[in-house]
Amino acid sequence: MNPEERRSWEPFLKRVSIFSGLSSSEIRRLAGRMQPLSLPKGATLYSQGDEGDALYLVASGSVRIVNPRAGKDEVLAFMGRGDVLGEAGLLTGDRRSVTVRLDTSCEFLKLARQDFEALARENPSFLTHLTRLLSARLTASGSGVLRKSPGGPKLVTLNVAAGLDDRLVLALHLALALLEQTKRRTLLLDLGPDAGRAARCLGLEPPALDEARLRSLDMQSAGSVQGIVQRHASGLDVLTLRPEVLGGRLYSGIYLFLNYLRESYDVVLASLGNALGDVERSILAEAEQAVLAGVEESRPLYRHLDAELSSLLPDRERLIEAWLGERDPEVEVFSVGVRRLAVPWSGAVGDRLRATGSPYRALEAQPKALRGVGRLARVIGGVQVGLALGSGAALGHSLIGILKVFKREGVPVDLVAGTSMGSLLGGLMALGMEPEEIEEIAVRVDKGWMYENFLWDLTLPRSGLFAGDAMLRFFRSWFGSREFHDLELPFACVATDIETGEEVTLRSGKVAEAVRASCGLPLLFAPLRLNGRYLVDGGLVSPVPIRAAASLGADILLAVNLTLPAGARRAGDAARRRRKSEGILSMPVDLGTIGSLALPAALRAPSVVDVFFQMIYTMEYQIARSRMDPAHLVIEPDLRGFHWTELHRARELIELGERVAEEYLPRIKALIPFFAEAGAAPLRR
Repeated sequence: MNPEERRSWEPFLKRVSIFSGLSSSEIRRLAGRMQPLSLPKGATLYSQGDEGDALYLVASGSVRIVNPRAGKDEVLAFMGRGDVLGEAGLLTGDRRSVTVRLDTSCEFLKLARQDFEALARENPSFLTHLTRLLSARLTASGSGVLRKSPGGPKLVTLNVAAGLDDRLVLALHLALALLEQTKRRTLLLDLGPDAGRAARCLGLEPPALDEARLRSLDMQSAGSVQGIVQRHASGLDVLTLRPEVLGGRLYSGIYLFLNYLRESYDVVLASLGNALGDVERSILAEAEQAVLAGVEESRPLYRHLDAELSSLLPDRERLIEAWLGERDPEVEVFSVGVRRLAVPWSGAVGDRLRATGSPYRALEAQPKALRGVGRLARVIGGVQVGLALGSGAALGHSLIGILKVFKREGVPVDLVAGTSMGSLLGGLMALGMEPEEIEEIAVRVDKGWMYENFLWDLTLPRSGLFAGDAMLRFFRSWFGSREFHDLELPFACVATDIETGEEVTLRSGKVAEAVRASCGLPLLFAPLRLNGRYLVDGGLVSPVPIRAAASLGADILLAVNLTLPAGARRAGDAARRRRKSEGILSMPVDLGTIGSLALPAALRAPSVVDVFFQMIYTMEYQIARSRMDPAHLVIEPDLRGFHWTELHRARELIELGERVAEEYLPRIKALIPFFAEAGAAPLRR
């Protein structure tokens, strides 16, 4: 390191905690011994078993420490600027116990063993100070105290196969949504062909940035970025930069500039043009995630960009595809191994922007588009909210009340899984139905509907009293022939293979058939043969499908458990028996009543049915209680006054669900960054 470079690194070394107690002269001697080292993203700094011949200080970028086991990396910690690696080898002489891989292109300062020993001979106080601090670090790592931070700073690129107006509206709203949904420091890096227009739409005047201005930045100080960005009233920062400025002599330092932005912000959204030059390709290669959006009118461009991104991103999990409009089956066909979602979008967005000059008014009449952009932001920010809806037959009507409160209070749901009645309600929600629409369906299930649809569905009671055909027709009246990938939200439902007892999570194929399988309560409904299996109610193995919701990618997992211990149901069952004793004409028309009427007199004894379903209650409750761990919050309504067959009491159960959801609201909002008071960002203006 030459004298000029040494002087530039001395302030940084002084700020590093492990060297902070050294004097200025000791820092100067340390800087003179260190050598710079640059490595690209994806490289390995050192591997398990290598000789411990040097100490490394991360000057820029981020790395992960892993323990390779059976061909798979176990992540132990994430390290970034200012962290020291490999110190154990200098003190003990042991070989490396872990492997260090680069998550971004990085710059290190390397202190070789011979230089460390020379410093120790020249400055005994340096050795004493360093040994004490390094020993403390070794003790911490030996006790398993390692810093895990998978949610670190993130660079996200955005390519939009659409007109410039649509691109601008999406970029601005996505940046604002990232700020609102994550409550993290967010920068919109505008590198598109119309760079500067985004800032002006926000009422800002972007400064002219050239090579000389960027070279003058102190990239060792994250705070210096404020000299080149502009702050919007919402808290969003905007940096306008023409791609050619980063070309030429600055091109070799692009990764240093991107690391500088990462160190200054939690999320950097780089809005790129669709002509991918060297600068754009370098930024894509460094990005943690890439978003590709497109509209029907630009389908050829969308296909072209998809092919280019495939070559630049060998790890397809980094790519998120957002189709602007109705979900497009072709997208499912020509893109493999990526996350996809549809953002409702109108061709009038660009016209609205040109007419009003306001990106806010361009989407003000499209609430579903805003919700879709918010969902995309939560996917990027790692704060997707998943909802697991449990089984409970008629008791599931309380779920509708919970959904109504979620809508009223703005609690987002990004993906949903359901079992039994929870699968039906979750499927309707994933279809795009509002809670009020689902409520209308529920309250229509009256006496006439029950007789019309179930009494004529009786079958020979070999494997169930009812064939289940009427139920399947009912489900098809809402889902039609839609498959899972046609739904607005990711959805899964759980059924049970009655022959093997296995839990079966359904995520593909016809939705109506999958929901019918999940709702097939044994004894009442015949099993449904699907995909070569005989499937019945999923509540037998997964009364609350928490794991199914987690498998969809939920970051924040909410669950609703409708099961109760058998003893807690006695009061409701006793009241039900009293109502039955009043006579057939006064009996409520529900699944239990129809099942009782369909049975021969010899099999109508309450004790037989009670024993069977009491067994189901006990089993579901015990299974549910043993599988709650993955959920961040479990909502448990008190349903002791209701019976699982009382479909006619839908309104009462819905009202109960609303009251329960209101009680849980403070705890729910505490889990979701959007509702955080600290650092709250104003909504769009």
